[in-house]
Amino acid sequence: MKQHIWERLNRRSMKGRVTGRRLRRAAGFAVGLVLAVVVMVNLPFEKAAPAYAISVKAGEDGPVFKLADREGKRDEHVTTVSYVDSRPGLEFYIEGENIASIHIKAKNEYVYAVDWTKTQHEKYWNVEYYQHFDEETQTSVADFNLLYDKEMTMTFDEDFRDYDQIWYRWTAWNMYEWAAEDNFSRFYGFGYDPIDIDVDSLTEEEKRELAAENGSSIGHMNLEDYPDHLKEDTITITITDRQGHVTTKAIQVRVDNNRLGQTVVTARLKNVS
Repeated sequence: MKQHIWERLNRRSMKGRVTGRRLRRAAGFAVGLVLAVVVMVNLPFEKAAPAYAISVKAGEDGPVFKLADREGKRDEHVTTVSYVDSRPGLEFYIEGENIASIHIKAKNEYVYAVDWTKTQHEKYWNVEYYQHFDEETQTSVADFNLLYDKEMTMTFDEDFRDYDQIWYRWTAWNMYEWAAEDNFSRFYGFGYDPIDIDVDSLTEEEKRELAAENGSSIGHMNLEDYPDHLKEDTITITITDRQGHVTTKAIQVRVDNNRLGQTVVTARLKNVS
């Protein structure tokens, strides 16, 4: 199960009725597809992006925190990643033993979880909890107020072992809602003109990306007028083991536009205690 966190499929709007039977069948064939449906309901112009994750591991020798990507560098302990994501987000899982609870809090934006163990709150594994099917539009409409929280707490029974099968996600939901105002007026290619790129100022790598049509800003948010302090957020993770020992770490997240106009997520691991 853990290997799927390293793969990001194309996100797409959910069309048609989503039933429990269809979800179970989809899960049987492709767990990743179900994930794409569950997470990004009705968000337009989704494109595939490199998948990055933060693995937070609490072991006998103390907590080990590392960022890893899909390039097979999972064993390298690093403290920062930066990547393009048109719907800025960050996902991570927590490994360890003897964990009694995990508390996650975002300062400005929101967090949620995907619980493949189905041991936590129904909102984290049952899509029908936070969405309904609209007969008129023939689409499944999500109420993200039921899914997203500023903070969450997971508690585990003594025999629980599958910590890495609960995936935690940070999402820049406030930023998205701001950009989507007035018929997506702050998205490149929607109500806003595509960015005017000065090709001569680009690096050779950026020029190659642009030539390969991988450098398009279409569908990305234009953050020029977004308050600078809201482009940053802090995710605080507090892990408590069964002996009462508490470990706290923080992930500093920032979202900016690069020179191609794309939204770029940069995440840095910070020591708290």
